[in-house]
Amino acid sequence: MRIVLTLAVRDEADIIEANIRYHLDAGVDFVVATDHRSTDGTTEILRGYERDGHLHLIRQHDEAFRQTEWVNGMARLAAAVFGADWVINADADEFWWPHSGTLHDVFAAVPARYGAIRGIWRHFVLRPEGTAPFYERMVVRCAPALEPVDPYCANAKVAHRADPDVRVSRGSHDAFGQRLTLFREWAPFEILHFPIRSHGHLERKYAINEAGHRLAGADLVPRHVAHIAKSLQENPKHVYGGLLVDDAALEEGLADGSLTVDTRLRDRLRGDCVTPPSLAGDVAFAQEVDAMLTLDSALRLLARVDSFERRLAAVEAKRGG
Repeated sequence: MRIVLTLAVRDEADIIEANIRYHLDAGVDFVVATDHRSTDGTTEILRGYERDGHLHLIRQHDEAFRQTEWVNGMARLAAAVFGADWVINADADEFWWPHSGTLHDVFAAVPARYGAIRGIWRHFVLRPEGTAPFYERMVVRCAPALEPVDPYCANAKVAHRADPDVRVSRGSHDAFGQRLTLFREWAPFEILHFPIRSHGHLERKYAINEAGHRLAGADLVPRHVAHIAKSLQENPKHVYGGLLVDDAALEEGLADGSLTVDTRLRDRLRGDCVTPPSLAGDVAFAQEVDAMLTLDSALRLLARVDSFERRLAAVEAKRGG
C-alpha cells in the first residue's frame, strides 16, 4: 500500500518541517506539495525534501489562492503519476493521527465498498509566545465549537482512495468519484490542528488568506476566514486576546473541562514514548465525533435547501421570461 500526502502551503516555515517529518515517520510514502508565493523559508525546506526524493514540489505564483483547484490537481497527480493507493489532502497545520493502530492499519481495514474516510479536527489553542517550537508550547486542546465562523469549529476532512478523476471539495471535507463512497459514521483519524500559532501568524494568515481567496472569487472565501479577517481589521487586540489561553485561562479551562493537556505530538516529535488513549480520552473523542456529525448534518441540509432554492429561482425566472 502506498500513501501520498498532499499539502498546499504559504509561509509555513515554523511548522512545515515538523509536518512532513511526522507524516513520513507515521507511514506516508510520498508528499506532493504546492507552494504558493512563500517568502519565509518554506520553499527551501520543501526543496530539501524534494532533493532527498520524498517530495514533488509545485510552485504557484498567481496572487489568487486557488486552493480547491490545486488540491484536486495534486490528488489526481498522486493517483496518476506517483502510484498512490490512498491520498491524504492536508494543510501544513494538520497532523493526521490514527486513533488506533497505524496509517497503514487504518487504510487496510476500510471495507472494499468504501473509498473515503474521515478524520476530525482536534484543535490546539494559542498559548503565550516564546522561542520554543510550536509543538513545545501548544500542548493544550480545546473542545470544538458548533459555530462555523469559529476557528475552532467542529469539522472533518476526508482521506480517499487514489483516483485520477477525483473531485475534492473546498476545504477537502468531501471527495467524489466512482469508488469514493464515504464511510460516514467512522472517524478513525484525529487531525491534530494548530491553526493559530502566534500573534504575527494570526494577523498574517487571515489577511493573506482572505485576499487570496477573494482574488480567486468572492464566493470562495470561507466564512471563518472572512469573519476573522474582518474582526482583525476592526480590533486586532481583542481578537488576539480572545484566542490566547494564558496560564489563568488554562487553569479555569482544565477545571471546567473545556481544555485538555495533550502532549502526544510533542512527545512523538521529541522521540519520547507516547501515552496511549485513556477511557476518558476515548469518551472525549467520541463526544467530538458526535459534535462533528451534528454540525455536518446541519450544514449538508442547509446546502441542499440552498441548492433547491437556487434551482427553483432559475425555473421561476425562466417561466417569467
